[in-house]
Amino acid sequence: MDSDYEKVKLFIEENGDEYYLCEIEDILGINEETLLEIFKELKKDNIITENHYFETGCLNNKICADCFEPMEHEDTKLEEDSKGDIQYKHIYRCHKCLKKEYY
Repeated sequence: MDSDYEKVKLFIEENGDEYYLCEIEDILGINEETLLEIFKELKKDNIITENHYFETGCLNNKICADCFEPMEHEDTKLEEDSKGDIQYKHIYRCHKCLKKEYY
């Protein structure tokens, strides 16, 4: 797993969160379970931060920034911004820790 860790670390340092999770799996040839375990290690090592927002892509879901479990779209709300424009606020909830994130 050390070489996989280094491959994923280098990939994230070069690309950030620009790729879907399934694309990273295909590009690096690493299965999803291993990739998510490496993500947890990279978070501990501060390579992955709160500024990274990974999406599965294949399921069009977000990945929780805390525990790297899938988040499902829970709701969409319409809100008016300061200019009077209507904005969509998408709410996602993590399956594991139940954290909510808004996009």
